[in-house]
Formats: sequence, structure tokens, C-alpha cells
Amino acid sequence: MSEYRIKALRLAKAWSQEQLAELSSLSARTIQRIENGEQASLETLAAIASAFDLSVTELYSDEATSGKRHQAQAIDEKLAKIKRQIDSEAKFYRQMGGYIVTGVLLLLINWLTSHAITWSVIVIAAFCVLLINRGLRTFVFDRHIDKWKAKKTGRMLEK
Repeated sequence: MSEYRIKALRLAKAWSQEQLAELSSLSARTIQRIENGEQASLETLAAIASAFDLSVTELYSDEATSGKRHQAQAIDEKLAKIKRQIDSEAKFYRQMGGYIVTGVLLLLINWLTSHAITWSVIVIAAFCVLLINRGLRTFVFDRHIDKWKAKKTGRMLEK
């Protein structure tokens, strides 16, 4: 019996091995090997879990050892952290796009209503400050804060 529930999950969705392989960016042969009981790397399991929209831990059957489940939980935590970072970056880019569109519209309104007063530049400058702040938090500070949290947690556990 396989230590993974991949075949049962695939059949429940009425997917072929080729469809699962395509959705997980793996080869059909890799899916066949795993379903026939061969070991899979955690990266491969992460790709399959993503295709099913599950955690890696949920791919294991009841026969899986606790060590395997512990490794899968570690991968799940790492994937969750990566997803949070990607979501944060996507939010930054959406915000930047909104600021650009709004800035262009404000410049256009300013130009159409009054050539002498450039009030829109003040608003655009405020947008730039907000965007720089968001960019620093997203791409610089969050990573350093995560490292600091890990060190602090480690020190507190040692006590």
C-alpha cells in the first residue's frame, strides 16, 4: 500500500495521470511512480499538493510514518510563508498600479482645469511616499523582521 493518497485524490476529481502531471508541472511517469509506491521528494509532493489545493501533509495516508508527516508539516509551513510573501508583493504591485492610474488622471484633470497651478504634483508626491513606505516594508523590513523573530524565538527557547 502506498504511503500517499494521491491516486485516491486524483480519481475523486476524475483526473487522468496526465492531467495531474500537467497541473503539477511534473511528468506523467513521475505520477505513475508515486502512485505505484515509490518515494517522492518533498518538492514533488509540494507541486502535487498545490495542484489539489491541499497541504503536503494531507497527501499522506494513514500508513505514513510520523517522521514523514513532520517533514511534510515543515514544507507546509515554508510554503505558507512563501505564499504570504508573494501575496504581500502582489498587493504592492496592485497598489503601485492604482497610484499610477490615479496620478495620470489627476495630472490630466489638473492640466484641463488650470495650467498655472499644479496641485496634482503634491498628491502624486504623497502617493510616492506611501509607495516607497510600502515597498520598504514589503521587500526589506519584513525579511529582516522575520529573521529577528526567528533569532528571538530561538533565544527564548534556550532559556
